[in-house]
Amino acid sequence: MKQILILITVLLLSANTINSTNKKIMDYKNETTELEALYAVAKEEMKNSKEPFLIWAGGDAPNQQDMLRDQFRKRFPGIDIEIIVDLSTYHDLKVYQQLNDGFLEPDVVMLQTMNDFENWTKMGVLEPFKSEGFKHIREGYSDPNGHFIGAFIFAFLPQYAKNGLDFTPKNYNDFLNPVFKDKLVLTPPHDDDAVLYVFDHIIKKYGKDYLYKLKAQNPTFVRGTAAPAALVGQKGFLGNIVGYPTYPNQPSEAFIPQDDFFITWPQRAAMFKLTKHKATAKLFLAYLASYEFQSSRESWSTRTDVTDMGGLKPIQEYKNTDPLDFIKWMRDRKHIHELRTLFIEIFGEVKGESPLTDPRLMRVYYNTL
Repeated sequence: MKQILILITVLLLSANTINSTNKKIMDYKNETTELEALYAVAKEEMKNSKEPFLIWAGGDAPNQQDMLRDQFRKRFPGIDIEIIVDLSTYHDLKVYQQLNDGFLEPDVVMLQTMNDFENWTKMGVLEPFKSEGFKHIREGYSDPNGHFIGAFIFAFLPQYAKNGLDFTPKNYNDFLNPVFKDKLVLTPPHDDDAVLYVFDHIIKKYGKDYLYKLKAQNPTFVRGTAAPAALVGQKGFLGNIVGYPTYPNQPSEAFIPQDDFFITWPQRAAMFKLTKHKATAKLFLAYLASYEFQSSRESWSTRTDVTDMGGLKPIQEYKNTDPLDFIKWMRDRKHIHELRTLFIEIFGEVKGESPLTDPRLMRVYYNTL
């Protein structure tokens, strides 16, 4: 009798596994079918357009979305796509101005300023769209009614140079070690909300005294996040407190802090009621939400069913990050203003050209130092 019960249990588990696998396969087939159908309509739409399909993306280096642009062009030949990268705080102001004028340049926006998407939803200016992949996006990342989606998970991590140090940093406090004096390259925290958010957590743990100790380290401030991240391990720079995940061939190494909080967030994307190329916008948003695209990134995904994350643990297993917390933090503009004022008092005003126009930084982005 016991053997029969075991056999029944095994058969039921096998049946459930097969059913789950079949459902996944069917879901992905539905996504592919939808993409092909949207692609056919988008091609017809773009045939009759004299303008490219335009995306405004938040960032601080002009080539930050080249990979996405090239990936989309290869997957959907014949779609003339252009992605313009600028600071999210610049893009969003122009969007508000153009919405007020009843005219809008971008077809889709992808920005770090996540509170804007909530504002635009309340204003009734976004065009809702739920693709086949929408239901797989994690709860809280997207608008339940499809007004915007969580397109990617971004993360900022501390970095140290592979050469020049006799110890391996483990947390933010390690960057106060004397070896880093005159050798830190940082984004001005009061110039980027995501960087400011990390420093807010640093203040909560280590106190404001950390900032005065950091000032004594005489860090070099460079506008944007891309250039400081690229400079670690070059030009004598040994560390960056809020940098980028790194690749094996870089002269620096990023790490997840042992006991300190690090930032992750879902970058949001949406189309508008004023969007000119709506069919192509739907194709683009459906592609961003698809298993096909999300599984190609080999990093944390906004989808619940992507398991290949380039060796990373599932994001929910990291107890020192919370992608939804940054969204809540962004809503408290009064607190953000107070933090910026504090950093101005200690470190002074942000100086330098926009990271999108400074010719010196262009050489950093394109690795022509």
